Amino acid sequence: MNKPFYFLTLLFFPALQGIAQTQNVSANFLQSIKGTVTDKDTRVGLAGVTLLITDLKPVKTGQTDDSGNFRITGVPAGRHIISVSAIGYKVVQLSDILVTTGKETELNIELETTDNRLNEVVVKADNSGQPLNQMALGSGRSFSPEETNRYAGAFFDPARMAQTFAGVVAAGDNNEIIVRGNSPKSLQWRLEGIEIVNPNHFSTEGAAGGAVSMINTTVLSTSDFYTGALSAEYSNANAGMFDLKFRKGNTDRREYTFSIGALGAGFTLEGPFSKGGKASYLASYRYSSLGLLQDAGIEVSDAGVPKYQDLSFNIVIPTKQSGTFSLFGIGGSGRLDADAERNSGKWQERMDAFDLRTKYHAASTGIKHLLITSPDLYFSNIISYSHTQNLNSRDTLTARYVANPAERSRFINGALRYAGMLNYRPGTTNTIRMGANAALLRFDLYAALHRQDYNGMKELLNQNGNAHSFDAFVQDKQKIGSQLTLNAGLHAAYFNLSNSWNLEPRLGLHWLPGKDQQINLAAGLYSRLEPLSYYFAHDAASGRTNRSLSPTKSAQTSLSYEKRFGNLKFKTETYYQHLHNVPVSSDPGINFSLLNESDNTAIASSGFRSLVNKGTGKNYGMELSLERSLYNGYYFMATASVFNSKFKALNGPEFNTTFNGNYAGNLLAGKEWPVGQSKKNLLGMNVKLIYAGGRRYSPVLEKESIEKDEWIIDQARVNTLQADAYFRLDYSVSYRINGRKVSHLLLLDIQNATNRHNVMGVFYNPSKRIVETARWIGIIPTINYRIEL
Repeated sequence: MNKPFYFLTLLFFPALQGIAQTQNVSANFLQSIKGTVTDKDTRVGLAGVTLLITDLKPVKTGQTDDSGNFRITGVPAGRHIISVSAIGYKVVQLSDILVTTGKETELNIELETTDNRLNEVVVKADNSGQPLNQMALGSGRSFSPEETNRYAGAFFDPARMAQTFAGVVAAGDNNEIIVRGNSPKSLQWRLEGIEIVNPNHFSTEGAAGGAVSMINTTVLSTSDFYTGALSAEYSNANAGMFDLKFRKGNTDRREYTFSIGALGAGFTLEGPFSKGGKASYLASYRYSSLGLLQDAGIEVSDAGVPKYQDLSFNIVIPTKQSGTFSLFGIGGSGRLDADAERNSGKWQERMDAFDLRTKYHAASTGIKHLLITSPDLYFSNIISYSHTQNLNSRDTLTARYVANPAERSRFINGALRYAGMLNYRPGTTNTIRMGANAALLRFDLYAALHRQDYNGMKELLNQNGNAHSFDAFVQDKQKIGSQLTLNAGLHAAYFNLSNSWNLEPRLGLHWLPGKDQQINLAAGLYSRLEPLSYYFAHDAASGRTNRSLSPTKSAQTSLSYEKRFGNLKFKTETYYQHLHNVPVSSDPGINFSLLNESDNTAIASSGFRSLVNKGTGKNYGMELSLERSLYNGYYFMATASVFNSKFKALNGPEFNTTFNGNYAGNLLAGKEWPVGQSKKNLLGMNVKLIYAGGRRYSPVLEKESIEKDEWIIDQARVNTLQADAYFRLDYSVSYRINGRKVSHLLLLDIQNATNRHNVMGVFYNPSKRIVETARWIGIIPTINYRIEL
């Protein structure tokens, strides 16, 4: 099954190379590199900064103006190395910056001050992978949209890209990720400094992942990803976090990007509102490819075709006296309608007799104001609104094709949020940051399911209303000499449904014991709200709800060591997380904990009981990584993690969590070749290998499952079984063609190239009335074409 895709790779891309070589190679394929250089602590533009493109002979130079802006023209298409230096700041080297003819390359560079006594000393810093947030305590790294596009199996999706990072395990063949043994639903998404809804199509209620990402990397800027050790400004988080940033549109000229592929067809527009102005717009839209084919009258599938569309935008308006205003947003909608075949003789499974209707809408939009009042003080204020709507219906057909309701659900959530922040640097060695966040939550939740023991539809959830939360923080970063930095903060959070207050101190130490080495120690307390469905779902026996549940809490500590060997970076990190106040079943005979759930589907079980905050859990482990950023045409990353993830319910013993795979190993590598007579085009090949311990699962009580016609597990042996190791090989090959004023990108990206159907566990099949093995899907090939002009 795999051979056609490898054959396509071998034939398709050399042919394209031949076409490219026939172009006019005597033309100059040049482009501009522009951007801004700012102080990392104050965000103030730096004047007089020198930029050198060191790989060119002769070296091309540039310098920032009074506002920190720069432009270097006449740069050949390809990869380049840029050195950035200013008196009193660490020299930054940016390796293998991609320059194409279709779009200007824009860089937003932040410089970090050195100790005053070292102003005349050259201190170099390779910023690759370092978090953008200067208050980061540890366990974080930055990633670029170019990496998201390049990594094999990433599908232009930050979550799939992160599956290779240390401490991260692929939850399956979708884009959910397990961070340090925590449930995938513990992941938080942020955009432009404020929490947003889950930006994925066809996501189940309460989940943090989905089938297809709504995020278009054409609008994404370099962003941060954390596996823990969050600083005091971050709220409502116990595990991983994506802190996304949008880039601003080109302020000098209009640019266009068009793309089409297996995931959708779309376009991106950007440019200035007026010639010579500083205000810009950036917008990207995409529509599903399968939906386009079906709309054109082409029959794609008789089992239902997923249709979806999404939109991202960022409008930036700087002013002379009142700061910079921006309007940003991301959203999408999707639906899947699947009708059972009206031929009962072909029905083999119970699901073959179902009519399904699924609709999903999600959006987050906000207004941000950034005001820099002096070289040492700036303010940021954000107001945003998020909305999700998840509607599902399932009807089962009789032999005469009469539809009877089997499931109805409506999950509508809205959140009006505010985030305010003040950043003040009283001296070159000290930075203070403080702020407040508030959220007004609106919900309309309903779920009903046909139950055999109820002989009809049983209401599981029916609640609408409001809730609100409030939190505030203060943190201080103090440089002590040239080697030690102390970062201390305090976060306070309130949630009205449980009337609960949490005080959460955070502490980080950053030590530079020698050249190209660093040690980070971090510790703190954290908390996170669970999906609101669990607060109002009915106890299957008594009908009670869980309105007074308070957030899940954790205490975390981590210690990391990092060493650089030229272009190589080695890092090892150990961590321990103690989770408490975890919602667990109020029935001591049921070992249920929300630490094992990745969405809200548990409320449908007949064994679901009201929840109490009396559970505990722990995650601990060690991570190793060896990384070489793209330099001289190739890169690689090898990571290994060993970990343990446990939980305790009300009165039960300690069990493995569902996500306790115990080990994970990842290998990522890629190579690029300049090709064509003028060496202006790039041929790239990338591979990703994932090998991780299998999911934990529980023995199924077959007799009881048959009697109740649902999945019943052995509560005395929860998660005592483990699936086979998860193995996946992803492969991609790309070809970038640079014309005079246009560039083309062709990408063949294959997830699970060996077509391995990894085991998820076992489940009770109500149609066959037997216990069967559940498996993930196999190979997922995608072909994409992008043109930039």
